[in-house]
Amino acid sequence: MAIAGEHIDLERAGNPVPCVHGPPPIEEVEDLAARCRRLLAGTRAAAGPYPAEPQHSWGRAIAGYLYLGGLGAGAFAVAVILEWLGFGLSAPHGSLGGGPVWDWPKALVLWGPLVAAAGASLLVFDLGRNWFLFFTAGRNPRTSWMARGFSILLTFIVTGGVVAAVAVFAPQSRVSTLVLWHVVEAIAVAAALGTAFYTGILLRSMRFIPAWNTPWLPFLFLASALSAGSMGVLLGSSVAGGLGADPASAESLVQAIEVLEPALIVAEALLLALYVHSLVGAEPEDRMAATMLLRGPWRYPFWIGVVGGALALPLLLDTASIFAPSQAPGIVAALGVLVGGLILRLAVLGIGIKERPPLYRFGEWRARHTLDPRLRREVEVMARRC
Repeated sequence: MAIAGEHIDLERAGNPVPCVHGPPPIEEVEDLAARCRRLLAGTRAAAGPYPAEPQHSWGRAIAGYLYLGGLGAGAFAVAVILEWLGFGLSAPHGSLGGGPVWDWPKALVLWGPLVAAAGASLLVFDLGRNWFLFFTAGRNPRTSWMARGFSILLTFIVTGGVVAAVAVFAPQSRVSTLVLWHVVEAIAVAAALGTAFYTGILLRSMRFIPAWNTPWLPFLFLASALSAGSMGVLLGSSVAGGLGADPASAESLVQAIEVLEPALIVAEALLLALYVHSLVGAEPEDRMAATMLLRGPWRYPFWIGVVGGALALPLLLDTASIFAPSQAPGIVAALGVLVGGLILRLAVLGIGIKERPPLYRFGEWRARHTLDPRLRREVEVMARRC
């Protein structure tokens, strides 16, 4: 049997029908049709089904590390930058029980390095008996983003801790008038912004999870860190009056944050939309991750906790406070942003679906290049014999 212009491999096309005169038996026609249906799914037939499941290696401890690191870094950067602009807390220097002169209210807005250090301890806790790897990671910063992040985080904790310690425990020190001290503050703020940005870079460096390997994730985490950090500073400045802070300076700091926060929320909302859009139109694993986030198991935390609590509710309360100024809406908005920031990181980790292994992708490539010609020959043979 032959088709004009092409040689048919009978072993690949199937055994010939012993019927020469007239159509073949109905059983053979059904068998050939079934074989064609199987060949239409040639990619899966060659590569086998791929179990698309989210990763489970990075869980709540890593989410806590990413959240606390970003929260502490964002709060410290916002507090110091606003103080540079003239919105810092001021308090009459006094002592507790006749001891040293301390400025306790500053501790309520410069707590960022301590919180970031607590987040790093969660990473050490997650490593378990391999805790020494946390310090080993810092030995090769030229090739590893884990090492670079370790260096940035350590720089922020050390320099930010020094800035906070001097501001709280030595408020009358003349060191704050030195040019070198302003350099230290600038390094601390740069390291804080780098830490907030790095929390997204760390996930993006995991190239085997497409939902993390996107350029929007570091900027999204930076905006979320600044938004949550500013709300943390707002809560601290709201209660600073009870620890001796000047009520006028505390009120001006709160008002400055209320002006800054809507811009940060809008930026975070736009970056979140860009991030989700990049998932919807990308690889199959990205689309699965978007489905999990928007309509799957993470839909309620995402829509209620992130979109509602961290974005829509604060904007609504900020708008309402313009017509009815009150401290309660600001506190509720701050809590919504803080909780929503943690849910965002949990959700991003939860939708991290690993990409198809190289052998599976090779099977798909092989199916496209070997099964399609076979499918055409099968169809031609069936059409000729029927």
